[in-house]
Amino acid sequence: MLETLPLMLATPIAKIILDKLYEGVGSKLGEKAVEAATAPIQRLGQVVWNRCFRGKPGTDKLLEAAAKGSQPELKQVRDYLLKEMENPAFVEEVKPIAQEIHQVLVRFDDVNAKNVQQIFGGQGLQVNERQDQPIIQIQGNPTMHFGTPPRSDN
Repeated sequence: MLETLPLMLATPIAKIILDKLYEGVGSKLGEKAVEAATAPIQRLGQVVWNRCFRGKPGTDKLLEAAAKGSQPELKQVRDYLLKEMENPAFVEEVKPIAQEIHQVLVRFDDVNAKNVQQIFGGQGLQVNERQDQPIIQIQGNPTMHFGTPPRSDN
């Protein structure tokens, strides 16, 4: 019987709750985002574990299978948590932690959108703000002349 829920088992719980509270945000909880939000994800998982699953036979195995991507078990956990979320007291307990995770994801998305860096043939291009227009970078060492062409002293 688990006392402390590991991150691997807390992650599917967090995804389900985020999807319910923030319409699909749980799908953004990829590997890098999980690293950025480890503490609140574990806290949320622990709260849900203590309230919903702890002491019930087979729930640790159910969560393990769900964490590994087994669809029947993931559906079972999702159905159970969605039913629990009909309880306002439960939602009140998990919502502040889910908001914290959501804020991490928003900041994570914001950083990814604003700090795009690409390297082309040894030259770098960094974009610090979202652009409405495409960014064009000319590679190599082109010479541009405006107005009068350069003089040739041959």
